[in-house]
Amino acid sequence: MNLTWGFLKNKLKEIQNSSQKTKKKWLIITTALAMIIVVGLWLIYLNQIVRPSPGESLPDTSAGNWQIFKNGLKVAFESIRDGVSGFISKITSSRTITFEK
Repeated sequence: MNLTWGFLKNKLKEIQNSSQKTKKKWLIITTALAMIIVVGLWLIYLNQIVRPSPGESLPDTSAGNWQIFKNGLKVAFESIRDGVSGFISKITSSRTITFEK
């Protein structure tokens, strides 16, 4: 165990003392590995909680995954469009300023 920590400390010091290009390369590698691990664990977790009961069958859906994805994108973009148009209408609406004496 101590040998592993010593190796990691030496490797980190080596990376810290290296060029910016090397640091960036290691940043990208470690970030990608962390993302793969997190997404993998998340998928395993989802697989465990979404799995149907042994006697239960999955419903037969005629819509494919691509159609569901397209419908989701459509709803998301419509929501964003409505939000942006509401924001723009608030910005461009006339304002009333009242001065009091």
